[in-house]
Amino acid sequence: MKRLELVRIRICKQCGRGGAELRSDDGETMVVALDPVRARELRGDPPSDDVELIVDHLLASLRRDGGSPQEVVLDLSDGTVRGLLSCSRGEEHEVLACTAEEGVALAVRGGLKLYATEEALAHATARATKPDHRRGDGGPDTVH
Repeated sequence: MKRLELVRIRICKQCGRGGAELRSDDGETMVVALDPVRARELRGDPPSDDVELIVDHLLASLRRDGGSPQEVVLDLSDGTVRGLLSCSRGEEHEVLACTAEEGVALAVRGGLKLYATEEALAHATARATKPDHRRGDGGPDTVH
């Protein structure tokens, strides 16, 4: 398992979709796809309304109920990367599954440590090297 840091949030100027670029200490990278709204939230763009984000609400609820979110691990399950949020409550520990996108959001918004398993990193690397014929021109402002 490797610790990851958020390098940047990229947003496609053509479609609005985004990607969270993550990097380990030894230089391995992975990108987690983000929907347009989540990409803007995580990039820190000012919200267009005053509605509380579900991720912020969940984190506050866990803490209010005596839970302590600890970390997020990106792991591979059935060929798909998912997030695993570890929480502690006294002596008890629980793990909550979520999408990879939600896992990145929880880590970023909650100030939690983010990790990836070797399997998740290998899967992300394999996907990044496959040709994708649906991609745009691949210019600097295109995420996909």
